[in-house]
Amino acid sequence: MRRFATAVGLVIIAHTGFAASSTSSANPYKISGDVRLGYFSSDRDDRNKSQNTTDEFRVRIRVGVGAKFSETLSGKVRFAGRYSTDNRNHPYFELFQAIPAGDGLRRGDSTLDQLYLTWKPSSNWKILLGRFQTKFELDGVAKKSLDRNDSPNTDITWVDGIHAQYKLSDGWKAHTIIQYNSDEGATEVRRGQLNFSEEGSRVSGFFALENKQKWGPVVQRGIDVTYLPDALRVDGTGAGRIDDYWAVLGRISARWPLGNDGMKFQLGGELGYAVNTPTKVAAKTGTSGKVGGSAVQVTFNFLDIVPKHSLGIVVGRVEAGWLLSPDFRNNNTLLEARYLWKINKKSKFEARLRRREDLDDINGALQDRVDVDYYLRYTQKF
Repeated sequence: MRRFATAVGLVIIAHTGFAASSTSSANPYKISGDVRLGYFSSDRDDRNKSQNTTDEFRVRIRVGVGAKFSETLSGKVRFAGRYSTDNRNHPYFELFQAIPAGDGLRRGDSTLDQLYLTWKPSSNWKILLGRFQTKFELDGVAKKSLDRNDSPNTDITWVDGIHAQYKLSDGWKAHTIIQYNSDEGATEVRRGQLNFSEEGSRVSGFFALENKQKWGPVVQRGIDVTYLPDALRVDGTGAGRIDDYWAVLGRISARWPLGNDGMKFQLGGELGYAVNTPTKVAAKTGTSGKVGGSAVQVTFNFLDIVPKHSLGIVVGRVEAGWLLSPDFRNNNTLLEARYLWKINKKSKFEARLRRREDLDDINGALQDRVDVDYYLRYTQKF
């Protein structure tokens, strides 16, 4: 896959050079990106009754260059790096085939998180080929997803593959993502007993229908299906049973005005279910049977309490068999409050307070693990 990504990059560079030499009246390049920095603090009461506190400043930098080669073909290359005052990690660049940590790149790592071509053969079709970003979030102040959300917070993840989008009628869009998974691991967050060492797990699929066209008070509707063949280690080991991992998810969000001053209330929810799940022994939550595969989040959003200032509350419950979300740990409950100040179109300030706790007891644990964390975060786009 590294060779494939490199080939796509060479095609983009070659086309960019051609566009630069043949176009004198217009700049063929478009530079874009963002810088996100913040202060992060976390307190953990662990399962063995130990306690731990971490504090750090983090920054994520992403800079990309796009080029339009013709009316139907364009491309983009983007550098992305995440860095921290935690000095255990040192600056390192690689065109990674898989994410080296559970949530993406480690502190200090950098890579090319976008390296793709876009083909638009008609007004209805859009096809991406290469390395790119995907997001299917629940709209709100604290945008989260139970199944697909590349590079949330200061994380860096990506997709290697093909993303085909087709515009249907009445605001609906159909998405098909065919994704390559290296035997070194996935390029997105995949939790627990998901593993890609089997040859049959090299290619996985994601299929979605979404609509963000207003329909009465409803402002978002969607349904997603994830298919990861030969990726689930049912018994938790490579010597045990290997099964396909199927998951389906639906989301909906609605918005209503509150008073006459521009304030609005938005209520949203996602509900997901995984068909096949690992055993309780594999998940370390029991000695017999399989774990549950359901996941749910509900958001309560108070938008423009005063102009540009909003507040959101997120409640989530994810069973041990739901293994897809970068924003929610499996076998966890979540309660989060988020403040958002939209300074302008390209800059915003956010503050978060979050509490997460084990849902089912872990075998041998003296108590449930409880994490309480907060951040103060600023994002600037350019």
